[in-house]
Amino acid sequence: MKKLSKPIIKEKIEKLNNYFSSYPNKDRENRLKELDTKIDNQEYKIAVVANMSAGKSTFINALFGKNVLPSFEHATTDCATYIYSKPNIDKKAKIYFNDNKKTIEVIENLEDEITQYAQKDEDCKDDKYKNVEKIELYYPFKNLQTSSSEDFSITFVDTPGPNSTGDFGQKHKDQTRSVLNSVDMALFTFDYEQLDANLKSDEQGLWNTVKTRHEKDKNFEVYFLINKIDSAMDDNFKEVKSAEDEKKQWYVHEKEAIDKLIKAAQSHGIENPNIYPVTSKFALLDRENTFHGRKDLLPFKEIFREAFDKWEEEYIKYLGLEKLEKDINQYINTSVKEKILKIAIDNINEVENDELSSLTERKLIFSKPKEEAEKNINASLSFLDNEAKELEDNMLTKFEKSEEKYKQEIVKLISSAIKDELYAKVDEMSKIAIAYAIATADGANTKIASSRAKQNINFVELQEEVQIELDKSINIDEVMSKMQDYMKTLFDEYKNNYLDVKTDLKNSYVSYEREIAKTFRQTKENLNTQLQNTLDIDVKSVEIKTIDIDSTLSFDVTIPDSVLDYKYQEEEYHYRSNVIWWNPISWFSDDTRVVDQEEKHLLVINPLDLKSSIEKNMNETVEKFSNIEQRNYTDAIVALRRENSDIFQDFRLNKQKEIDKLQEDVKNSEKELEVVEKQIEKFKQIIKD
Repeated sequence: MKKLSKPIIKEKIEKLNNYFSSYPNKDRENRLKELDTKIDNQEYKIAVVANMSAGKSTFINALFGKNVLPSFEHATTDCATYIYSKPNIDKKAKIYFNDNKKTIEVIENLEDEITQYAQKDEDCKDDKYKNVEKIELYYPFKNLQTSSSEDFSITFVDTPGPNSTGDFGQKHKDQTRSVLNSVDMALFTFDYEQLDANLKSDEQGLWNTVKTRHEKDKNFEVYFLINKIDSAMDDNFKEVKSAEDEKKQWYVHEKEAIDKLIKAAQSHGIENPNIYPVTSKFALLDRENTFHGRKDLLPFKEIFREAFDKWEEEYIKYLGLEKLEKDINQYINTSVKEKILKIAIDNINEVENDELSSLTERKLIFSKPKEEAEKNINASLSFLDNEAKELEDNMLTKFEKSEEKYKQEIVKLISSAIKDELYAKVDEMSKIAIAYAIATADGANTKIASSRAKQNINFVELQEEVQIELDKSINIDEVMSKMQDYMKTLFDEYKNNYLDVKTDLKNSYVSYEREIAKTFRQTKENLNTQLQNTLDIDVKSVEIKTIDIDSTLSFDVTIPDSVLDYKYQEEEYHYRSNVIWWNPISWFSDDTRVVDQEEKHLLVINPLDLKSSIEKNMNETVEKFSNIEQRNYTDAIVALRRENSDIFQDFRLNKQKEIDKLQEDVKNSEKELEVVEKQIEKFKQIIKD
């Protein structure tokens, strides 16, 4: 047998099309047309996903071997960037906007322009770089294989970090989840320095989305990257006192990081995770090979030169990129290629089997004595008009009972989860919000204030009023603005805690699918057996369909002005006389001004109003959220029932049409038998070649 390739598949499709030009069948011709279009436009998508500042853009630049995408310590990528990379490709970018601006193409000063278009709107100095929806970048990678001959194309997607804050934070979360649900592979990237935090919590939903994709799609692949692994060297050697100790400490914390990530992946259902430690920064410097780059890289290289005899091998291994590129290339050119071509050939085989089954069915009918064939056909038509409809009605009744049962179970699960994860946490959220305000008023930045807020929650009481003294340098409007932004972030975090119930919802829905499938299968087998008995032939199988559930929802919360207030307390003082009766000189001196209490700038929070505000916002948004969430699942349940009801009904009606035609053709059975035998012989020769 020839090894599968795209030309072989195209040749098979062409032969089948030639056959159907002589023996028309619109259904099978349309399926071949769809397959032909799909094989010509086959695309394998790989997304690079991570939390903010994990070094995704630097990693992709290292794959390029050149700084192309913007990469700084703060969040930079504001939209998804789709990278189409082939050797010798013409370098360019297409910029798509979400404000009705015309799509533009960038060729001149490409690297500089991409940096401008990919950054956050708030960092753009020129409005022309704002409101970018997505970027398509055509640029060659250095070593990564991005096309497998002409079989299919590979697209890389750089996503925005989903843990950004402020108005664009939810946009980034939604974009990243959307991309993750549409790609075939994810490079899930972690910052070594933030590894523990990213493994313990999943506030952004990345772990949940990756886990769900892995469970639902056997063809979905995920590679785990630990970026900035060079930071582990500081941990390895910080207490080293001798050369002998140094040898023992090599790779200690790198291995610990890998082991932690393995455990986290396994806890999310990924039993044998592929994990790659990389240092994108030094890999990029090594590949750029500029004077300034070599200057920055030299001390790093020197560490390996002094530690190992074959230091260059250890150095390349530590950079991590070559092994990752090699493994991705091998996976693409073997497993991916085989999967894509196998799916295509399976679809072709399905068309061939359906045609051969139909021809064989006709041959069996025409081979029987005319009276027997007519008797069997009439019996089968009577069965399809009567008993088959009764079978279908009974199946539909069972479908409806299952539907009602699982709709109630789903609604109960959602309501219970919302109560436990949201309504029951109002006091906790109020305390965290107050602790955050205290930390912000104390001058802490957003990240530190957020951390302190959760640490100091036990020290906050929901009393009548909280007064926080502000330093004179603190801008009260800025504090209030940060509080508003933080409440949105906090509310989103609690909403994402609700995602834990998704597993229970999925299990319930899968149970419903299994119950529907069991009922469907029993009815189908019953119908097959009885129809086979009346026609004295086998009928083609009918398979149940499943429905996917997509639920992307977001909360919002705003603190009313009544919750936060600013008070200025004037300085309190009195004057003390300096007159001493026995000292005449003092009789003419001025009184001394004595400050009893210095002026105060106060941020005043009314905890009860804050709690009431959170409850009010929650009542409004959660009710809407709950209704949409329940509707998503109940609609999916109804859709599954309707879809499979229609499949069964269509099958029964189509069988009636086929048998009606048989009833006409059987009158000339000898002639029809000769025709169909020649057609079968010709068709078998076509699918054999």
